[in-house]
This record gives sequence, C-alpha cells and structure tokens, in this order.
Amino acid sequence: VVAYSVTLTGCGGGKDARYSQSEAMGLITQGAAVLRHSIYMAHRKSKYDFQMYALVHPSAKECSHVMSKLGYTVLIRNTPFDKQDIQNEFLRENIDGASCCGAKEFIKLYAYALVNHPVAVILDLDSLILKPLDDLIDSIILGEVEALEARKRLPLHGDLELPKKIDAFYTRDYNMVNPGGEEYAGVQGGFLMLRPSEEAFEEYIDIILEGN
Repeated sequence: VVAYSVTLTGCGGGKDARYSQSEAMGLITQGAAVLRHSIYMAHRKSKYDFQMYALVHPSAKECSHVMSKLGYTVLIRNTPFDKQDIQNEFLRENIDGASCCGAKEFIKLYAYALVNHPVAVILDLDSLILKPLDDLIDSIILGEVEALEARKRLPLHGDLELPKKIDAFYTRDYNMVNPGGEEYAGVQGGFLMLRPSEEAFEEYIDIILEGN
C-alpha cells in the first residue's frame, strides 16, 4: 500500500492571509477531492493499493475535518523542530519567510515517519496523478535486478545513473531560479516519492538545525 500525503498549514483568514477562511475551505475541499480522485483513477491500472494522509499543523486543525470526509487519514503534527534551536543565524531569523508557509512547511517531513508503508509520496493539493507510478514504486521497493525493466523506463535528467538502492525520487524546481542558475535549482516540494525511514527523518531535522 502506497501512502500519499498532503499538508495543511492554515485555514485562511487573518489580516495577512491571501484568502478568507471560506475561500480557503473551498480551495482545500476542491483540491483534496480532485487529487484523491486522480490517484484513485491512476491506481485502477496499478498493482499497488493506496492510502491518503493529511499532515495537519495545529493551526489548521479546525478546517481539517473535510479531509476526513474525503477519505484522508488526518495526522495532527507540529513543526518537527523549534526554530530557536537552529544554529545558523540567517536561517533562524528568515525561515518563516523562506516559503509559502515558513517553518510549518517542514511538516511534510512526517511522510518519512509513515514506516508502515514501503513508499510514501508527498504532493501539494494543486497537483494531479494522471497515470500509475508503478515504475517509480518498483524501483524503490524491488532490488536492482528485479526492477531492471522498470528502471529502463524512467525519464532521467541528463546522463544521471541510478544507484543500486533508491531511497527517493524528486524533481527540481527550475521555475524558482533565474536563467543560467539551473544547477542551483532546489527540490520541488510539491512532489517527492520516498522510502519511509525514521533515521532519514531525524537526519533531515539535524540538517535543518545545523542550518548549513
């Protein structure tokens, strides 16, 4: 069973919010429903079953009930670190302006804690799954030999060679860098397929707290 996780970090409203609470609820409901249905349709042609998760920050708990109604397992999770513990001064002072949701964005990392699943997929609510992801899933779950044919079908960037053991697949966020800076493009947070691991989860937290 493959885990698919999305995150909720707020319910809208407030003077600095882009949307009112009612507008945000409408967008959350529509996005969650369409995404889940797209995954359902894709898995009709997949050999794997799936389960949906909503990783919800406490500040979004009041609007998370809709996720349960749509078939998501709701997990209330706080930011997995105290930003005051970040050693790097620049990151410590600017982490809340580093993305759409600041430090709350890192609740996505709790997908690594879904260790009862062999594979977890982190998605944003404005995404769709249009076809089965079996080649990617096989490449993580199966050994190098067993997944040989699946690996051959993967669309790789450049001359990249796959390692014997694959723990994650990701795409780079080229839209967030200026032309010519492609080599510095970071990971696109709206899609990450990974092998759940408590050790990997703790390693990521250590990296953030080091802030380098």
